[in-house]
Amino acid sequence: MERCPICKARLKADMPTCPRCNTDLSQPLSIERQANNFCYQSLMQLGAGHLGDAVLAVEQSLKLKRDSLPLALQGFIRYNQEK
Repeated sequence: MERCPICKARLKADMPTCPRCNTDLSQPLSIERQANNFCYQSLMQLGAGHLGDAVLAVEQSLKLKRDSLPLALQGFIRYNQEK
């Protein structure tokens, strides 16, 4: 997370509190980390040839946070499933 979702202040390296409005960001930062971990797991499963596990991991990532990398990964997996 680069900016506070409340006041849009620039955040410093995973600080749990916004420096401007003092909003506690620990929960959204945790969710963001979990989404990134699921995306990474999906890439690892894909690399190991476990397409089904890769699908599950990328879907979990997207449930937590809609981001460009997992969306592209999901498209790539779907494309390869159709082959």
